Amino acid sequence: MEPAVNKLETMFQKAESDLDYIQHRLEFEILKSLPDNPSAEENPIALLEELAVVKSRYKTLCVQLENISKEQRESMRCIRAALENTMKMVQGLQQHTDLERVPLSGEEQTAAQQLTCQTVNEMESPVEEPVCSESTVSGSTDEQH
Repeated sequence: MEPAVNKLETMFQKAESDLDYIQHRLEFEILKSLPDNPSAEENPIALLEELAVVKSRYKTLCVQLENISKEQRESMRCIRAALENTMKMVQGLQQHTDLERVPLSGEEQTAAQQLTCQTVNEMESPVEEPVCSESTVSGSTDEQH
């Protein structure tokens, strides 16, 4: 298996090298055809460099979004577990002390049902990962920094 992995790594390194060569060749050809001292808006090389920076920033944001999403799911799982344990403890105390059980209010019943449904849905549905291959980025991600 290791020779196959090494072969794939070599193939990818060659492909990356070929792409680098093509990029440098294109940049050279573009620079040859440009007038002397073009503005940044007219210089395709400068635009490509800016695009590379934007792509890098986008990938970084995707990783951050994925990490935040995982942490959020874990936090919600912990909150639900703590709430469930608290409710069980309260019920146990009520039974142990022979206190009258007060039925949940309508709002409390709705909240408990929503909590249960969300927990069941999260367990049944596959984990949703952020789609980082698409070309749109929410404008609110920059506000997190």
